[in-house]
Amino acid sequence: MRPQLHTIVRSSPGQFKSTILDEIGRKFGISVSSNVTFPAMIGTVDQGKLVHGLVWTSRKKPMLLDEFRTGERGDSLAVDALLGTMESGHYKRKIGLQTPYYFEQDSEDPSLFYKVENGEFEVQTRFSAIIATMKNWDKARGGKYAALTQRCIPIPYRLDDDTIDAVLDGKVSPYTNFEFNPPEHGKVCQKDYKRIRELAAGVRDSTSRFRAAYTRAIGDLCRVRAVIGRVDPELFLLICYLKAGLPLEQALRSSKES
Repeated sequence: MRPQLHTIVRSSPGQFKSTILDEIGRKFGISVSSNVTFPAMIGTVDQGKLVHGLVWTSRKKPMLLDEFRTGERGDSLAVDALLGTMESGHYKRKIGLQTPYYFEQDSEDPSLFYKVENGEFEVQTRFSAIIATMKNWDKARGGKYAALTQRCIPIPYRLDDDTIDAVLDGKVSPYTNFEFNPPEHGKVCQKDYKRIRELAAGVRDSTSRFRAAYTRAIGDLCRVRAVIGRVDPELFLLICYLKAGLPLEQALRSSKES
């Protein structure tokens, strides 16, 4: 099972999505990428020089994508590359350009590599994607965008006017970092796994919209269990309701009432 979690932060304009990504970027010392195209995602050759793709430069770190759009030229291939590397970490594709040979392994984890040969890019990587968007990909026509949402924990939210004013006045921050120290190798005991299945199955029985996300939700809940070290029913139900497509406030309310 892949260890990393992915998140989509979705809201209308003026809800501090970019600010949240900037705060995360400052915390981890990384940059936010906007309007990422396929060459930027997988890599390209410019004037005979190799430009590494974001899927490689983001390895073992969060990949912060601001306004990752779905309806513009080139984005379809960018989504393909993102889908493959989010799930298995692996992606391979010819790009139709003459390329110099290049091979690099991660210095700490040799299983991760970036290879370019005869116009073909191949990468084995690992990252956690945090994507900010205004688009509701649940309603997108293309199936790949539904697949992208299913690989993430979506957080659709809307701040009230008082909260927006408080953020503008510097009284509160739209992002708070919580420190976790998960083990390098995590195990989920059978008792906790059965509890996870019970919680998710309860949401599936009561919320038909959750059925399509049920299988991947089980995986996400196991990952969360590995990070926090226990089963938190309210948190796990919240994740299930978010993956069912409920807005954050409604998902919070449903998780407390269940």
